[in-house]
Amino acid sequence: MLAQPTISVVIATYNRANYLSQTIDSVLAQTFKSFELIVVDDGSSDDTRAILQSYGDRLRVYYQHNRGPSAARNLGVRQARGSWIAIQDSDDLCRDTHLEVLYDHVARHPDCGMVFGNGAYLVGPEHGRPTIIPAAKSRRLARAGVTLDDLFDKSIVRLQGSLISRRAYDEVGQHDESLRICMDLDLAFRIFMTFPVCYIDETVFRYRKHEGNIGRNEELRLIENIRVIEKLVKDYPAAGKLLGTQKVASRIAYRYYKLAKGRWQRGQCNDAVQAMDKAVTTYPRSMKYWFYRFQWGMSAR
Repeated sequence: MLAQPTISVVIATYNRANYLSQTIDSVLAQTFKSFELIVVDDGSSDDTRAILQSYGDRLRVYYQHNRGPSAARNLGVRQARGSWIAIQDSDDLCRDTHLEVLYDHVARHPDCGMVFGNGAYLVGPEHGRPTIIPAAKSRRLARAGVTLDDLFDKSIVRLQGSLISRRAYDEVGQHDESLRICMDLDLAFRIFMTFPVCYIDETVFRYRKHEGNIGRNEELRLIENIRVIEKLVKDYPAAGKLLGTQKVASRIAYRYYKLAKGRWQRGQCNDAVQAMDKAVTTYPRSMKYWFYRFQWGMSAR
């Protein structure tokens, strides 16, 4: 194991024994060799411990009681010795040139706080495309650069496709440990508002879509997304000015609307009406929100 690696790869895992070995193997197969691999087991109850022990000293392992992925990632980064951090999910796969491609960019742009690339879907095209970021948009981001609008309009950053400066990670306050789904977006916002963020038009990882993805908890995802947006404009007033009041309000209200629809479909009528109240209050110019608020309010009575 390297005494002073350039990159520290951090994997936080929780009950992913059926995918974990493939993820670890994809990291160990990297063409770039100056890295260490740190795995944090966030209180798994399956065969995760035995799998990790089978790798011997090829990785460093830490254990904690279940506190969520953000806390597990922070623990891993605290143990890291590299000046660059690569966060990996324990169910996705790195391409063998993942670290080489990302580090080549930051070596030429040392002021960069974070660089990220694209991801492909492991089982083939999803949503009518083979990559997470559509090809035309990927080329445009690499050519013109990443803007706050890009991060705000779509959650284009996947930390498993990124390389983050250790200085940037520490300076912006690491992961928000109260977040379990939207921590990537939150961290990306904070880094973007403090350091240059770069993008390369390369596919560096493969995303595994399955029923165990934490992002499939739609209720929590929407609630956290609202929190992250509100946190962005509160902590960085310049962000609110760049995006504009109406755009921020429209995006938050739309998430309340989606939250309300999900609750109504699950028969949580009163909770749905409360969420629609928030949508209407946040963005009162939407007639659609007023319509649903009136219709559902009458039905709930």
